[in-house]
Amino acid sequence: MSPSSVMVGRLDAAICLNINLPTHFPFPRQRPLAPHLAQQQQQQPSSSKLNALSTNNREIDLIFTDVDGTLLNSKQELTSKVELAVSAAAAAGVPLVVATGKALGPWTDRILPRLDTRMPQIFIQGLLVRDYEEGIIYQRLLEEEILQEAIDFAEEHNLSLTAYCGDRIVCKTRDEHTDRLIFYGEPTPEGIGPLHSQIGVLPIMKVIFMAPEERITAIRPAAERTFSGRAALTTAIPGMLEVLPSGASKGAGVEWLLERLGIDPERCMGIGDGENDVEMLRLCGLGVAVGNAGAAARAAADVMVASNDEDGVAEAIGEFVLKPRGLSL
Repeated sequence: MSPSSVMVGRLDAAICLNINLPTHFPFPRQRPLAPHLAQQQQQQPSSSKLNALSTNNREIDLIFTDVDGTLLNSKQELTSKVELAVSAAAAAGVPLVVATGKALGPWTDRILPRLDTRMPQIFIQGLLVRDYEEGIIYQRLLEEEILQEAIDFAEEHNLSLTAYCGDRIVCKTRDEHTDRLIFYGEPTPEGIGPLHSQIGVLPIMKVIFMAPEERITAIRPAAERTFSGRAALTTAIPGMLEVLPSGASKGAGVEWLLERLGIDPERCMGIGDGENDVEMLRLCGLGVAVGNAGAAARAAADVMVASNDEDGVAEAIGEFVLKPRGLSL
């Protein structure tokens, strides 16, 4: 584990799953694709595969879901149907874990209490894990050298830059791009002046380059050359390109938690829509893309369900968690 990583405490939440916790919790390793994912195709899977998966002997023990574009609809709402499905899964002994790129912010108070779970939750693309009772049990910071270069890159290319610090988002100055985050229930960005002075002061976990989508698309090759092999790049929302510590991803955060809980990834279902969900979808035994998912998530998933505006998460839970147990919504 890198010096900037922090891991604290044990996990009482595992008691509800009757899990024997291991005594050693390594940092997430690079896990090879499961055989059923190795030949993943680009097209949408057929309804016959949906039916086959819903009637086979696989039982899902744990659900991981993205938030924006997946769990919530396009109005940032948790619909009553999705809430009911999550509650039904929990009653059947299958809890839900949020795995999101979002920070700890106003959205957590609005959404998490409605999910009927005391499980840990994963934030900031797997860089922060918070337990219901113990608080933060894992975090990893962006290396200072990468942070310095990211700030310089943003200035060179005239991009807005936001930095995520757990429950705070800071920037040099607020503008129309930084304030897009407010719609998603994120902490209101704080304009604090030049960010160079905050290196080594604030616990910055990731940064986001922000601009119109066509501009982000244009500069991404340059960003990939600049940070190649030293940092991870991903996108969750159009017009935003994220810089993470090397090897970091939402999937890596999910794997860290699964190793801590002692749960086989093959017994998990991951649901998502974006490029930042790809590693999670590949890791979980059943990867589910909602109907509004982008090409990368579709290619990484085993099956497709309805869009986030059509309660796709509820459909996935009904088909792959409740139905195999003889239950329904």
